[in-house]
Amino acid sequence: MNYTEGQLLSFTPFFFKSGAAPKKKYFIVLKHIEEQILMASLPTSKDRIPSDVAIQSGCINLPERAVNAFVFMPKESVTEHFAFPLPTFVYGEQVDEYSLRHLENMDSSVENLGTIHNDLFSRLKACLKQSVLIKRKYSKLL
Repeated sequence: MNYTEGQLLSFTPFFFKSGAAPKKKYFIVLKHIEEQILMASLPTSKDRIPSDVAIQSGCINLPERAVNAFVFMPKESVTEHFAFPLPTFVYGEQVDEYSLRHLENMDSSVENLGTIHNDLFSRLKACLKQSVLIKRKYSKLL
């Protein structure tokens, strides 16, 4: 598979580096650098936003509360032919890099759901760059 920036991918299942139980997982390719792919995991419907904060589409950045998330609202057009059915969150601390070898050696089905709209992808990267929770080297790559 050719991993390109802005791709929304669905892995069934995804095998985590940590050894956590494999499961279906969405990822956004943020950067492809040589043999490494920087991806953001989307923990669909895992809302960790403080209850006193209104959830809306886009960036929620509260460094004083260690919260950084980008929110896709239900039925919001993410790619040309895809929208999430539930509120979906990208958290700064869940950006990680994966080797091409790891991704290619997984016994998984990978579905390319399209490329995220340019403006949405730019807003996502800008949001993640603000995060105090993302590793500094990843922030610089964005």
